[in-house]
Amino acid sequence: MNIKRFSELDDKELDIIIEKHYSHWSQYSKQMNLENTIYKFKELYAKNKEIPYGIALFDEKEIIGFCVLKIDNLKFYPEYNPWISDVMIFDQFRGKGNGIKLINAAKEELRKNNYKKAYLWTDKAPIFYEKQGFQYIKDVLKNDETGYGRLYSIDL
Repeated sequence: MNIKRFSELDDKELDIIIEKHYSHWSQYSKQMNLENTIYKFKELYAKNKEIPYGIALFDEKEIIGFCVLKIDNLKFYPEYNPWISDVMIFDQFRGKGNGIKLINAAKEELRKNNYKKAYLWTDKAPIFYEKQGFQYIKDVLKNDETGYGRLYSIDL
């Protein structure tokens, strides 16, 4: 297993990440559009040397999953930062401990950037994050205002 920043990926690898992200999350958000997703992933998360940037988890030959480290994530809660966001393990690699490896890599990246605490929100996998030591803070309104997710923090 190894971790690469999006800036280290070739176009094909980054396109795989964008396609997986968009095809999965667009079903939950009517506001999401492909052009904006491409812009964020290629122009922000793959070019920045500092946060925000993305990291990808690889096995020997292929991408297993990815996440994005951000300063701003939920527009209604600017007081919380930094964020571990857009976490995704590809379906065929789930249930094998890869999510734990990705979260640990994200926490290490944030520690290297001198952060002492990280935040994330989820409406799909609260039990997973609780098992990783994340502490529930409160329910938070999603950016598209279509409902709520659960806000968590973890000391780094």
